[in-house]
Amino acid sequence: MERALQLFDLGVAPRVIFTGKCGLMSDASPAITEAAAMARHARAQGLSSSAILLEERSQDTIGNAYFVRKQWLDPHRWTSIRVVTSDFHVPRAAWIFGKILGSAFDLAYSPASSERFGRSVAIRAREESDIATFLSEWMGHIPDGNLELVEQFIRDQHPAYSHNPGMTKAQLKARVDEISRTRRAAESRPAPAIVRPLDERLADL
Repeated sequence: MERALQLFDLGVAPRVIFTGKCGLMSDASPAITEAAAMARHARAQGLSSSAILLEERSQDTIGNAYFVRKQWLDPHRWTSIRVVTSDFHVPRAAWIFGKILGSAFDLAYSPASSERFGRSVAIRAREESDIATFLSEWMGHIPDGNLELVEQFIRDQHPAYSHNPGMTKAQLKARVDEISRTRRAAESRPAPAIVRPLDERLADL
Protein backbone atom coordinates (compact mmCIF):
# COMPACT_ATOMS: atom_id res chain seq x y z
CA MET A 1 0.00 0.00 0.00
CA GLU A 2 2.83 2.39 0.85
CA ARG A 3 4.54 1.63 -2.46
CA ALA A 4 1.28 2.35 -4.30
CA LEU A 5 0.98 5.70 -2.54
CA GLN A 6 4.54 6.58 -3.56
CA LEU A 7 3.69 5.88 -7.19
CA PHE A 8 0.47 7.86 -6.93
CA ASP A 9 2.35 10.86 -5.54
CA LEU A 10 4.76 10.59 -8.48
CA GLY A 11 1.86 10.83 -10.89
CA VAL A 12 2.22 7.31 -12.24
CA ALA A 13 -1.57 6.74 -12.19
CA PRO A 14 -4.68 8.81 -11.39
CA ARG A 15 -6.28 6.14 -9.20
CA VAL A 16 -5.48 3.14 -7.02
CA ILE A 17 -7.49 -0.09 -7.00
CA PHE A 18 -7.20 -1.86 -3.65
CA THR A 19 -8.00 -5.52 -4.16
CA GLY A 20 -8.73 -8.46 -1.91
CA LYS A 21 -11.32 -9.92 0.43
CA CYS A 22 -9.24 -12.32 2.56
CA GLY A 23 -6.79 -15.18 2.24
CA LEU A 24 -7.63 -18.24 0.15
CA MET A 25 -7.76 -20.62 3.12
CA SER A 26 -10.11 -18.43 5.13
CA ASP A 27 -13.62 -19.86 5.54
CA ALA A 28 -15.23 -16.98 7.43
CA SER A 29 -15.98 -13.55 5.99
CA PRO A 30 -13.71 -10.95 7.61
CA ALA A 31 -15.05 -8.02 9.59
CA ILE A 32 -13.25 -5.82 7.07
CA THR A 33 -11.82 -6.85 3.74
CA GLU A 34 -8.14 -6.50 2.92
CA ALA A 35 -9.03 -3.95 0.25
CA ALA A 36 -11.08 -1.83 2.65
CA ALA A 37 -8.36 -1.99 5.31
CA MET A 38 -5.74 -0.80 2.83
CA ALA A 39 -8.04 1.97 1.59
CA ARG A 40 -8.73 3.14 5.14
CA HIS A 41 -5.02 3.38 5.85
CA ALA A 42 -4.43 5.14 2.53
CA ARG A 43 -7.04 7.78 3.40
CA ALA A 44 -5.29 8.30 6.72
CA GLN A 45 -2.10 8.93 4.72
CA GLY A 46 -3.85 11.61 2.69
CA LEU A 47 -5.04 9.75 -0.41
CA SER A 48 -8.23 11.33 -1.73
CA SER A 49 -11.36 9.17 -1.70
CA SER A 50 -11.90 10.09 -5.35
CA ALA A 51 -8.72 8.22 -6.24
CA ILE A 52 -9.69 5.05 -4.36
CA LEU A 53 -11.39 2.05 -5.99
CA LEU A 54 -12.14 -1.25 -4.26
CA GLU A 55 -12.37 -4.87 -5.36
CA GLU A 56 -13.52 -6.98 -2.40
CA ARG A 57 -14.30 -10.47 -3.75
CA SER A 58 -10.87 -11.96 -4.47
CA GLN A 59 -9.13 -14.45 -2.19
CA ASP A 60 -5.93 -14.97 -4.17
CA THR A 61 -3.89 -13.46 -6.98
CA ILE A 62 -6.05 -15.20 -9.60
CA GLY A 63 -9.08 -13.47 -8.12
CA ASN A 64 -7.22 -10.15 -7.86
CA ALA A 65 -6.59 -10.17 -11.60
CA TYR A 66 -9.97 -11.57 -12.67
CA PHE A 67 -12.27 -9.45 -10.51
CA VAL A 68 -10.29 -6.25 -11.12
CA ARG A 69 -10.65 -6.89 -14.84
CA LYS A 70 -14.39 -7.62 -14.63
CA GLN A 71 -15.28 -4.87 -12.15
CA TRP A 72 -13.05 -2.01 -13.26
CA LEU A 73 -10.84 -2.54 -16.30
CA ASP A 74 -13.24 -3.86 -18.93
CA PRO A 75 -16.22 -1.59 -18.05
CA HIS A 76 -14.00 1.53 -18.18
CA ARG A 77 -11.81 0.28 -21.04
CA TRP A 78 -8.71 0.83 -18.96
CA THR A 79 -5.79 -1.05 -20.47
CA SER A 80 -2.70 0.43 -18.77
CA ILE A 81 -2.11 -1.14 -15.35
CA ARG A 82 0.74 -0.96 -12.87
CA VAL A 83 0.61 -3.94 -10.47
CA VAL A 84 2.12 -3.29 -7.03
CA THR A 85 3.05 -6.28 -4.89
CA SER A 86 5.86 -7.72 -2.77
CA ASP A 87 9.12 -8.24 -4.62
CA PHE A 88 9.16 -12.01 -4.09
CA HIS A 89 5.59 -12.23 -5.42
CA VAL A 90 6.21 -10.40 -8.71
CA PRO A 91 7.06 -13.48 -10.87
CA ARG A 92 3.86 -15.30 -9.89
CA ALA A 93 1.75 -12.14 -10.13
CA ALA A 94 3.15 -11.40 -13.59
CA TRP A 95 2.33 -14.92 -14.79
CA ILE A 96 -1.23 -14.75 -13.43
CA PHE A 97 -2.02 -11.23 -14.62
CA GLY A 98 -0.60 -12.09 -18.04
CA LYS A 99 -2.73 -15.23 -18.15
CA ILE A 100 -5.97 -13.46 -17.19
CA LEU A 101 -5.52 -10.10 -18.92
CA GLY A 102 -3.44 -11.08 -21.93
CA SER A 103 -1.62 -8.93 -24.48
CA ALA A 104 -4.49 -6.44 -24.88
CA PHE A 105 -3.36 -4.84 -21.61
CA ASP A 106 -0.21 -2.82 -20.97
CA LEU A 107 1.08 -4.40 -17.77
CA ALA A 108 3.97 -3.19 -15.61
CA TYR A 109 5.06 -4.21 -12.13
CA SER A 110 6.32 -2.15 -9.20
CA PRO A 111 7.72 -4.35 -6.43
CA ALA A 112 7.58 -3.32 -2.80
CA SER A 113 10.77 -4.17 -0.92
CA SER A 114 10.56 -7.03 1.59
CA GLU A 115 13.94 -6.33 3.21
CA ARG A 116 12.25 -5.60 6.55
CA PHE A 117 11.19 -9.26 6.79
CA GLY A 118 14.78 -10.49 6.76
CA ARG A 119 15.27 -14.23 6.86
CA SER A 120 11.67 -15.08 5.97
CA VAL A 121 12.09 -13.67 2.46
CA ALA A 122 14.06 -16.69 1.22
CA ILE A 123 11.37 -19.00 2.58
CA ARG A 124 8.61 -16.99 0.93
CA ALA A 125 10.49 -16.99 -2.38
CA ARG A 126 10.81 -20.77 -2.24
CA GLU A 127 7.09 -21.11 -1.47
CA GLU A 128 6.30 -18.83 -4.40
CA SER A 129 8.24 -21.16 -6.69
CA ASP A 130 6.26 -24.18 -5.44
CA ILE A 131 2.95 -22.38 -5.98
CA ALA A 132 4.03 -21.30 -9.47
CA THR A 133 4.73 -24.93 -10.36
CA PHE A 134 1.24 -25.88 -9.21
CA LEU A 135 -0.39 -23.03 -11.11
CA SER A 136 1.36 -24.07 -14.30
CA GLU A 137 -0.17 -27.53 -14.12
CA TRP A 138 -3.57 -26.25 -12.88
CA MET A 139 -4.30 -23.47 -15.38
CA GLY A 140 -1.35 -23.45 -17.76
CA HIS A 141 -3.58 -24.80 -20.54
CA ILE A 142 -5.56 -21.53 -20.70
CA PRO A 143 -4.29 -19.25 -23.49
CA ASP A 144 -3.25 -15.83 -22.21
CA GLY A 145 -6.17 -13.40 -22.20
CA ASN A 146 -8.84 -15.97 -23.12
CA LEU A 147 -11.58 -14.58 -20.90
CA GLU A 148 -14.08 -17.29 -21.81
CA LEU A 149 -11.80 -20.06 -20.57
CA VAL A 150 -10.73 -18.00 -17.55
CA GLU A 151 -14.37 -17.55 -16.55
CA GLN A 152 -15.03 -21.25 -17.06
CA PHE A 153 -12.06 -22.03 -14.81
CA ILE A 154 -13.27 -19.58 -12.13
CA ARG A 155 -16.82 -20.94 -12.34
CA ASP A 156 -16.04 -24.68 -12.45
CA GLN A 157 -12.61 -25.23 -10.91
CA HIS A 158 -11.53 -22.63 -8.38
CA PRO A 159 -12.48 -23.56 -4.78
CA ALA A 160 -12.78 -19.93 -3.66
CA TYR A 161 -15.31 -18.94 -6.32
CA SER A 162 -17.04 -22.10 -7.61
CA HIS A 163 -20.07 -23.66 -5.92
CA ASN A 164 -18.90 -27.12 -6.98
CA PRO A 165 -15.16 -26.84 -7.64
CA GLY A 166 -13.07 -29.49 -9.29
CA MET A 167 -10.62 -29.21 -6.39
CA THR A 168 -11.25 -28.35 -2.75
CA LYS A 169 -9.08 -25.94 -0.79
CA ALA A 170 -7.70 -28.89 1.19
CA GLN A 171 -6.81 -30.74 -2.02
CA LEU A 172 -5.17 -27.62 -3.43
CA LYS A 173 -3.05 -27.20 -0.32
CA ALA A 174 -2.15 -30.90 -0.34
CA ARG A 175 -0.95 -30.71 -3.94
CA VAL A 176 1.22 -27.66 -3.27
CA ASP A 177 2.64 -29.38 -0.18
CA GLU A 178 3.40 -32.47 -2.29
CA ILE A 179 5.25 -30.34 -4.83
CA SER A 180 7.21 -28.69 -2.01
CA ARG A 181 8.20 -32.02 -0.43
CA THR A 182 9.30 -33.46 -3.76
CA ARG A 183 11.41 -30.43 -4.62
CA ARG A 184 13.00 -30.24 -1.16
CA ALA A 185 13.87 -33.93 -1.31
CA ALA A 186 15.50 -33.46 -4.71
CA GLU A 187 17.48 -30.47 -3.42
CA SER A 188 18.80 -32.41 -0.44
CA ARG A 189 19.84 -35.47 -2.47
CA PRO A 190 23.64 -35.56 -2.95
CA ALA A 191 24.88 -35.15 -6.50
CA PRO A 192 26.33 -38.33 -8.04
CA ALA A 193 30.10 -38.51 -8.15
CA ILE A 194 31.57 -39.27 -11.58
CA VAL A 195 34.96 -40.94 -11.51
CA ARG A 196 36.83 -41.36 -14.77
CA PRO A 197 38.90 -44.48 -15.44
CA LEU A 198 42.49 -44.32 -14.21
CA ASP A 199 44.01 -44.35 -17.67
CA GLU A 200 41.97 -41.26 -18.68
CA ARG A 201 43.07 -39.40 -15.57
CA LEU A 202 46.73 -40.30 -16.12
CA ALA A 203 46.47 -39.04 -19.70
CA ASP A 204 45.75 -35.54 -18.34
CA LEU A 205 49.06 -35.42 -16.47
